Amino acid sequence: MALFNKSMMLKKYIAFLFAAVVFTASALHAQGGNTLVLKEKGRTIQSWIEKDCITFRFSNTQWIEGKIKTILKDSLLINMYRAQQAPTVFGGFTVDTTWLGYLKISVNEISGLPQSKYKSGLFTNGALFKMGSSAFIFLNLSNSLLKSLPVFDAANTTRLLIAAGFYGLGTIQKQKHKGYLPIGKKYSVAIY
Repeated sequence: MALFNKSMMLKKYIAFLFAAVVFTASALHAQGGNTLVLKEKGRTIQSWIEKDCITFRFSNTQWIEGKIKTILKDSLLINMYRAQQAPTVFGGFTVDTTWLGYLKISVNEISGLPQSKYKSGLFTNGALFKMGSSAFIFLNLSNSLLKSLPVFDAANTTRLLIAAGFYGLGTIQKQKHKGYLPIGKKYSVAIY
């Protein structure tokens, strides 16, 4: 009976030790998220983890490029760097990386992220309107001069004014277009 009692005590002791180790490990690991997530209207577009490189627009409109060292509950520790071309002794070029030091920022200080390099923005930055209307005006004027037609008759003037209006629309669209993703209504950044 004493042997049974000792083995029962030993099992309880081992179970208690196992539970204590599991609880301690989970409590130490629960320090917050470790993934920085960019969302568009609640849908994840891109995410970063520790040791990923990131480029973002700081709250003072400065663009910062760096490597994520640590992700805390509401802030990031970033090792900033600058990559630039440097000449080699053989006449070629190589990438020279200058590490600028650590910067601790809050997630709320990120005011924008660069747009994907695979999106051209041709339809949103006004370039299509400007190119199309410029081409139409050039062809209209050159055809009118080559065929000895009056450039400023009633029908042609209307066409030229409509083309000039589309050029102005493209110019306005370019002024309103941002080359980055502004954090705010449509885009958000959070740590999970």
